[in-house]
Amino acid sequence: MAVRVVFVRSKSPAGLEPRIAKEAGTLSRAGFDVHATLWDRELAYPAEEDRAGLRIHRFRLRAPEGQPALAWLLPRWWAHVFFRILRLRPAVVHAVDFDTVVPAFAAARIAGARLVYDIFDFYAEMITAPLSPSLRRILAKAERRMIRRADAIILPDLHRREQLGGVDPRRLVEIQNVPEDRGRPGRQPASGHFVVFYGGMIAKDRGLKDLVIACEDTGARLVVAGHGPDEAELANVIESSHAAIFLGTISYDEVLDQTAGCQVVAALYDPAVPNNRFAAPNKLFEAMMFEKPVLVSEGTLAADIVREVGCGIVVPYGDREALKRALEKLMLSSEEASAMGARGRRARARRALLRGRLRDARPPGHRFRHRREPARSGLPRRAAIL
Repeated sequence: MAVRVVFVRSKSPAGLEPRIAKEAGTLSRAGFDVHATLWDRELAYPAEEDRAGLRIHRFRLRAPEGQPALAWLLPRWWAHVFFRILRLRPAVVHAVDFDTVVPAFAAARIAGARLVYDIFDFYAEMITAPLSPSLRRILAKAERRMIRRADAIILPDLHRREQLGGVDPRRLVEIQNVPEDRGRPGRQPASGHFVVFYGGMIAKDRGLKDLVIACEDTGARLVVAGHGPDEAELANVIESSHAAIFLGTISYDEVLDQTAGCQVVAALYDPAVPNNRFAAPNKLFEAMMFEKPVLVSEGTLAADIVREVGCGIVVPYGDREALKRALEKLMLSSEEASAMGARGRRARARRALLRGRLRDARPPGHRFRHRREPARSGLPRRAAIL
């Protein structure tokens, strides 16, 4: 019988996030029985779905995105996660972020399952809502307690280890936000516009207002896709501009199509939010895959990568004049923009950025050890998380 792994995530944007699809797909192809329990907050998807070897179970309860009222609904989500895991009886529970790991830990211990804690974002440093310093400290302490208890921790980049506050996990694995290679984009039909694409969370700390104004002033066209806590306000700003279009939530395949068809990808993160300083998002590596230059913010991990590779331009967050100059530079020098994109593509292949890919032939009873997983080609017979 195949070893069962259950992913748990409190969101379900576009049906399934690309990072979960990548991790779950790797396990499924390696012969695991993979399930995912997701919270469908918009009632937009079926309660049960089979997708590429993954069995999806959705908790369908409408909830606001990133609003304080969401906290009142968390106990219902936790109860659902707890009993769903007990019904599925997995060998491994793969919990994503702090809002799933507490019930996942309790259920895993009762079921005799291993617990993998996949930290997309460190909550105490991610929340932009006004929280008192004492409440943030309590939240950080609770997160680090769960890090100690988990059998393995997954981070999207080992630079985020700084956020663990000195906690030494039983086992630490890096899986970067790198998509599976779709190859170079085909020739795109000329649109008559220089297109800037942003696909991601619609939030005030992503520089979207600055992008709108910069595109208006330079004659570029901004295309925005996604959803998030500030969608109601920012969608109006975007849609009221002659230089921008808002697509709302789109599928991951559509995100890749938009990336392949644009001239530059924007990945602006406000470094004043501590969690943003460690951001190395999907969109950065998608741009590198499709040979597109990237606009990123000073003071972030993404800026370090862009500088090292030479695959884009770094601008101070909130500096609209610098953002306009960066756009004008890319618009006026297509050769330089193409060279940036080509360097990104070469770096992606050269550095083997998928070095955190799940692998390692070890039986489920193998003791977890502290170590970083080295790069290795080929699919696993067993996953590193076991």
